[in-house]
Amino acid sequence: MSEKRILLVEDNEKIMQGNQRMLLRRGYGVASALTLTEARREFEAQTPDLIVLDIMLPDGSGLDFMAELRQYSKVPVLLLTGLTTPEDIVHGLTAGGDDYLAKPYDFGVLMARVDALLRRAEQIP
Repeated sequence: MSEKRILLVEDNEKIMQGNQRMLLRRGYGVASALTLTEARREFEAQTPDLIVLDIMLPDGSGLDFMAELRQYSKVPVLLLTGLTTPEDIVHGLTAGGDDYLAKPYDFGVLMARVDALLRRAEQIP
């Protein structure tokens, strides 16, 4: 089994670095982007197996980026965001997100959700 590649899209560098460290420890390959522009570039360079996507980014909405991706890709997307109302969660999931985790969050929960999404994606032909 080849190494799974995760694209982290997060504008908070501290959160990005913490998540990156945890994912690397778990044996995942990690690409990171602080903006949607960088995320598009990383996605085009090498399609990831999973995207962990913030919604509020300096150059636009992660939901808009996800809508673009959904036109040609089924890559799983875990929304990781400070938007915490039930309406935010419903909106994120109905917009195409595969899972939703509100900040602040527990690293163990994040890793379990990443693992679960990747397991589920492997089962889809």
